[in-house]
Amino acid sequence: MKKNFLKILLIFIIFVISIACWKKEDTIKVVFLPNESNESLKNSRDELAKIIEGATNKKVEIITTTDYNIAIENIISGKAQIAYIGAEAVLSASERNANVQAVLTNAGESGTREDALYYSFLAVRSEDAEQYKTNGEFDLKKIKGKSIAFVTNTSTSGFIIPARSIVKEFGLKDTDEVLEEGKLFSKIIFGNSHPGTQVNLFRKDAEVATFAIPKSFSIYELVSGEENKAGSTYKVKVEAVAPFSDHVGKSFTVIKSIPVLNGAITFNIKTLSKKDQDKIKEKLLSKETTDNPLIFGEKESKIRGLFAKQNKEVGFVEVDNKWYEQIKDAK
Repeated sequence: MKKNFLKILLIFIIFVISIACWKKEDTIKVVFLPNESNESLKNSRDELAKIIEGATNKKVEIITTTDYNIAIENIISGKAQIAYIGAEAVLSASERNANVQAVLTNAGESGTREDALYYSFLAVRSEDAEQYKTNGEFDLKKIKGKSIAFVTNTSTSGFIIPARSIVKEFGLKDTDEVLEEGKLFSKIIFGNSHPGTQVNLFRKDAEVATFAIPKSFSIYELVSGEENKAGSTYKVKVEAVAPFSDHVGKSFTVIKSIPVLNGAITFNIKTLSKKDQDKIKEKLLSKETTDNPLIFGEKESKIRGLFAKQNKEVGFVEVDNKWYEQIKDAK
C-alpha cells in the first residue's frame, strides 16, 4: 500500500510539473521599452498581442517598462521571448546572450531597410538657441558647462549615439567621460524615457537634452527649419497628450541631428520555439499587418500606430544582428 501511495504521489508531482511547464510554454511574453510603453500606445500594443496570438494560438502577455535596463534584461534572461529594442541594445544584448536575435525592423519610406532610420537630437529650448551658435552656425562646443538631460545610459538615441558625437567633438577618451559630472557638464540627469527627457528640457531641469521623437505620431508641429535637421524648431501642439499637455506652445530647437538605425523586433531563440518564430515572422510580414493602422499609422491619422507609415509600401522588413553592426562606426 505504501508503494502504491508513493507511486501515486510521484505521478501527481510529475503531472503538476508538466502543467506548470505547459502553461509557461503556452504564454509568449513581449516586452517594450519605456518609449513604447506609454498609455497612448496601449491599443497598438494590444493589437500586436492579438496578431501574435492569432499566429501561434498562444496567450500573449505584454510587459511595459519605465526603465531601459529592465526591458533589455527581460529579453536577455528569456523571461520575455520577444522585445522591441534599439539598435545599440540589439548588439549589447546579443553579446551577453547569443540567443537574442534581431528579426524585423520597420521599413523606411522606400519600403526597404536602406532608409530604415530615425534621428537622435541634441536640442535646447528655442528661446536659448542663439547662445549655441558661432558665426551664425550651431556649434556643439557651446554645450560645455551646461546642464544636460539624457534618456538613460543604455538608450541608443537618447545617449549612446549623441554621446559618441560629444566624445568626438571634445576629444574625450570614451562615452564614460561624458557622464563624469563636472568634467564637461555642470549637471547630468536622466529622464528615463524620451518624453521624460523632453519634459526635463521644458521644465528647465536641464539646458540641453538628447532624445528622439517618433515618426508615427507627433505631439509637435515643425515651425521652422527642415525636418530632422540642425536648426529645425518644433512646438508642442494644442492637442498634445500627457505628459506634453502641460507644455503646450513650448518649443525646442535642434542643434545637432544624427541618423540612427530603426530598432528591432527581437526573439530569444532559445525560449521561443522555431515553429512560433516562423509563424510570428510570417504574420508580421503579411499585407494584413502592413495595412493595420494600429501597427503602421499614418502621421496625420487620429489612430496612433506603433510605427510610421509614410506610404502604402511601408511595413516590416527582415534584419539580423549583423545588419546592426554598422552602428559601431557611427559618430
